Amino acid sequence: MQSGAPEAFGMMRDAANKFLPIAWAAMILIGISGAYLATDHWGIRPNIFFTDDGRFMQILRVKTFLFLFVVVLSLLHDFWLGPKIMYRLEQARASGEVLPQSLARKLVRMTAGINLLSAVTILVLAVYLIRP
Repeated sequence: MQSGAPEAFGMMRDAANKFLPIAWAAMILIGISGAYLATDHWGIRPNIFFTDDGRFMQILRVKTFLFLFVVVLSLLHDFWLGPKIMYRLEQARASGEVLPQSLARKLVRMTAGINLLSAVTILVLAVYLIRP
């Protein structure tokens, strides 16, 4: 067993508890500001969003899909997989067992990585939206 393991679990839980409200508030603001910009600044309505085949609309649709994908993946990671794995790790640590290397634990890391890649892709697409 690692001597710093209990502190690491506590730090991970504290960081999640402090960061999650900030992260979710940011995602809500990003969603609201994106919808506002699309409707008021660019004048995009649902019928245009789903039917226009221009470059701008294609990029905006992909960006919107990725944003919704990030939200769903974040919900899965933050409120189901992450807490489930933290509970299992804390149970294993408290009972002195070897920490499990389960599929769910790998899935938590993978969802975080996919989320990061999706967020960076959203940023790249934002640059393409403003470039002619």
